[in-house]
Amino acid sequence: MSQLPIVVRAPATSANLGAGFDCLGLALDLWNEVSATPGIIQPDDHDNLILRSARAVYDRVGSPYPGFELRVENRIPFGRGLGSSSAAIACGVLFANRCLGDPLDSAALLEIATHVEGHPDNVAPCLLGGVRVATVTEGGRVVQVHVPRALDLLAVLFVPEQPVPTAHARGVLPVSVPRADAVFNVARSSLFVAALAAGRADALAEATRDRLHQPYRLPLFPPGATLLDTAMHSGALGAFVSGAGPTILALCGNTDSATAVASAFDSTARKLSLPGVVLRLELVERGAHVVA
Repeated sequence: MSQLPIVVRAPATSANLGAGFDCLGLALDLWNEVSATPGIIQPDDHDNLILRSARAVYDRVGSPYPGFELRVENRIPFGRGLGSSSAAIACGVLFANRCLGDPLDSAALLEIATHVEGHPDNVAPCLLGGVRVATVTEGGRVVQVHVPRALDLLAVLFVPEQPVPTAHARGVLPVSVPRADAVFNVARSSLFVAALAAGRADALAEATRDRLHQPYRLPLFPPGATLLDTAMHSGALGAFVSGAGPTILALCGNTDSATAVASAFDSTARKLSLPGVVLRLELVERGAHVVA
């Protein structure tokens, strides 16, 4: 076992993408980096999500867990709906697998990551890159498919200073929903996938509408509804709450529209005295990977 540090990178992700609750996600060009040196047991091994994920790989393989010392560069903000926990999990499973000599393939790593995270919508694009549809079968197997993208898209995000813990955002969701709302979302999540594959930018505005989670989560961040309207009125192709929120993400078809949406986000935030940052990020096809 090498004592040299293993360096891994993992991208931010956005999940749900409007109607695709707990099954759609995409990777963004914003990266966390972790340097892990094996052979050092940390007192927070069980509490640290990165280390807990690494330990899960060793448990799967049946090898003694050596412990790791970590150096972490976090660029993905916590509690903002950009997959910071999935990035932590992806980094942990990747450097553990590399330290063991890469005995597990990507499917096995995704299964472990999903078990740690609880659902695959963020960890699938984080580990594998691109836009992904992912779900868990009744038997516990993770099934995911890469969505081919015939559209050049840019993401413009307003990331509020105010975090919203995912557990809190899940707690406001109803236990059951009307059939009409379920059908509404099935149609639009299907439309989203078809629109990306067919290059139908004109369908994204309708495809990113939602009735299952955004109406219940937006009251946790009331300016979110205004920011969604701002994005669409400024030239976005579609806009939605990123993950559990509160970040608002707009999909734009070119640099000019991205600039207009970013400017509108900034102007609206100033009018509302709303602290936060505007980010312009590319969608990326590469997922988490070992750097060295």
